[in-house]
Amino acid sequence: MMSDNPKVDDAFVEKFMRSVNTPLEYGVYFLFHDYWEKAPQSAIDAYVEELHKIPGIKDVLEEGYIAEPLSLDRLKQCAPGTLGAGYLKFIIDNNLEANLGKNYRAFNEELKASGKLDRLPDELSYMMVRGFQTHDFHHVLTGYEATIYGELALAAYYLAQLRQPYHAFRVAVTTAHTAFLAPGFITEGMDAFTDGWSFGRNSKNIYFERWEDEIDTPLEVLRERFNLTRHAIAA
Repeated sequence: MMSDNPKVDDAFVEKFMRSVNTPLEYGVYFLFHDYWEKAPQSAIDAYVEELHKIPGIKDVLEEGYIAEPLSLDRLKQCAPGTLGAGYLKFIIDNNLEANLGKNYRAFNEELKASGKLDRLPDELSYMMVRGFQTHDFHHVLTGYEATIYGELALAAYYLAQLRQPYHAFRVAVTTAHTAFLAPGFITEGMDAFTDGWSFGRNSKNIYFERWEDEIDTPLEVLRERFNLTRHAIAA
């Protein structure tokens, strides 16, 4: 029976504060895994409900698409100005070549088999795994760089389009860390969040696309198609 007064589990509060105190050591990824065992069922249900409100989600979840790994050789064939060329540059500039070979199908199965995520609904699990796979494409499409500002802005962008727990946790941890430990970061942090949030609210949903199939498409064509064009994109 669902409680009328759900609360955050006390043991999880300790883990949350560990992440607030040391966000680079105990990041949101770990916190996300810790949440589900004692998460209020009402909150889990609400996150699932929010996901199912998004247009087009039914087909996405039924298909459960996870792309095969791309290779550097294939990306090097992409013409200048294409999504693939921009993606290749982003990967090389940020030393992310190892990400290309990651088997996300196996990663998804490992998460399920671990047992720690037994209460994580399948649709939320899939969205997290697919999101990891397309994250660097989203950097290229939005123009947000792999900086603290860029990552926070992209988290807020995701939250605007998906309203899912991983990104909500990112905002919660960062705002708590800023409020209690690093007030000098308030302006930069809030600028990143508000920029990403407004950008995500005003562009078309980019989370459901098979960007691996668009690597030969000019980047500006895609930005125009998804309303991702603007004069200045914050780094």
